[in-house]
Amino acid sequence: MDLFFVGIIIFLFVLAVFDLSVGVSNDAVNFLNSAIGAKAASYKRIILVAGAGVFIGAVMSNGMMDIARNGIFRPEYFSFFDILCICMAVMVTDIILLDIFNSLGMPTSTTVSMVFELLGATFAVALFKIAGNPELSLGHLLNTEKAFEVILGIFLSVAIAFFFGTLVQYLSRLWFSF
Repeated sequence: MDLFFVGIIIFLFVLAVFDLSVGVSNDAVNFLNSAIGAKAASYKRIILVAGAGVFIGAVMSNGMMDIARNGIFRPEYFSFFDILCICMAVMVTDIILLDIFNSLGMPTSTTVSMVFELLGATFAVALFKIAGNPELSLGHLLNTEKAFEVILGIFLSVAIAFFFGTLVQYLSRLWFSF
């Protein structure tokens, strides 16, 4: 049985390498699309700015995944095998989802996809645990308050970005138009 878990850990490591390359390429594409399409600068300058953006995002994102990881489920109710199932589902889904979105040229957020993949995988494993032990409920297994807070934060950030983007665009049009 120990060899089984070691095999799963090695497979998760391999998936993590693929997920990292797909995730970084997704972030780089999100940086590059508009600038290359609009020919805002030379290709070399756009690549340098995108590389700096990906690096800064990777350095400054340490708290977001901790919020997602610590906020979605209550680890004291899950076994090691359950956590491995959740991690495996998240990694496989993330690679497939981001690869499909990148192949179709559609923008997506790696953080948002990871949060919802984690929520979905935890929900599925929680359903199996509830079926095996009727004393448990979703309230025991899922941290619904924290999950709702994270999801609300995601939607609010989109709304705030839309509002301020519209405001800045309007003011810049007033300023630069005669």
